Amino acid sequence: MYYHHVRTASTRSQRAESEPGRGQTWADPPVATSLADEIAFRVESAIVEGLYPPGSRLPQDELCDRFGVSRTPVREALRKLQARNVVVVIPNKGATVRLPTRKELMDVYDVRSELEGFACELAAERVSSTAIRELDEAQRRFVRLVEGLEQDRSGEGDSAAIHVQLNHANDDFHRIIHQAAGNDRLSQLTEDLGSLFPKDYVWRAVQDSDEMRSLNVEEHGRIRSALAVADGETARREMRSHIGHARTVLLRYLDHLGFWA
Repeated sequence: MYYHHVRTASTRSQRAESEPGRGQTWADPPVATSLADEIAFRVESAIVEGLYPPGSRLPQDELCDRFGVSRTPVREALRKLQARNVVVVIPNKGATVRLPTRKELMDVYDVRSELEGFACELAAERVSSTAIRELDEAQRRFVRLVEGLEQDRSGEGDSAAIHVQLNHANDDFHRIIHQAAGNDRLSQLTEDLGSLFPKDYVWRAVQDSDEMRSLNVEEHGRIRSALAVADGETARREMRSHIGHARTVLLRYLDHLGFWA
């Protein structure tokens, strides 16, 4: 099912290969979203599922052959992965896989929950009706994409393209809140933390559509409702709970894969 030319000595790779309902393989030809974004997503999926262990090289020529593309989108995809701290790109030597530790992930999510909760509290004091409408639009997109993901898990869709768009919709939701908070330093700190361990790992961790809806539709909805009535205390609490839930889901998934071994 997955890229079988790479050795899969670890048990996490074997579990990933037998995991049902995943739709497209990571090495299928990319479809139109952003080509580099989708290649980055597929390579990242292979890394998370153990097909490329820490320290593995990612030869550009091999990736070009896998995806049937030129070197330009592959180079851009690797730059994106480096910005997410998933790979290290060394001039004239290429890219190698770099994975964070379990403690790093826990630390990042603990700090993110506090900072994003604080951003919500600030935003509640000054959020505009325009911003609320933008949050609603981001959520409508998210619901449509979750429905598309449900179809995909029945073998009818394109998982990689949907996950890229889910990530953009989620980023938009959080970005609107950060802008409403009106604190540029806080926004930058939150963005930097997000890049230390990619938020889109969570999409791979969600095992069923009910949990996807709970995590990103229902919880976002409660955050939006608190902001709309300028209830900063509730908005902060709901955002902290939301980030904590994401951390729990992600750790459970990565522990199951033996990601830290």
